Amino acid sequence: ITDINDNAPRFDASSYNAYVMENSAPGASIFALTALDPDQEQNSYVSYSFVDSRIHNLPVSTYLSINSMNGTIFALRSFDYEELKNFQINVQARDAGVPPLSSSATVNVIILDQNDNAPVIVSPSEHS
Repeated sequence: ITDINDNAPRFDASSYNAYVMENSAPGASIFALTALDPDQEQNSYVSYSFVDSRIHNLPVSTYLSINSMNGTIFALRSFDYEELKNFQINVQARDAGVPPLSSSATVNVIILDQNDNAPVIVSPSEHS
C-alpha cells in the first residue's frame, strides 16, 4: 500500500504573534512555526517560505529570512520601533508530494520599544 498525497500541511493556528525587541542583532531568530502533514514519506516532508509579503514596499526578504527546513524566521537587520512598529508576513508550508499541497499562516511581527532615545530639551515658552 502506498500513500497518496491527500493531506496538506497544517499549522496549529491561522495567525501567530511574534514579539521582537528593537535594536536586536541581525541574524537573531525571532520566531519559529511548524506545520504537520499526516501523510507518509515524501508526502509528509514540509518546506517553508514567505509568500506575497512586503514590508515598507520592500520584499520581505530584505528584512527576514526563513529556514525552509524547520520554519525558523531570522531577522536580517535590526528593527527601529520609531520607524516600524509592526508588520505582517505570510508563511507557506508546502509538502513534497505530487502534486504538492500547501497551507499558509500569518505572522504578526510586533516591534517592542526600548528606551534608546535621549530626551530632547525644548526651549522654554515665553510664558514660563
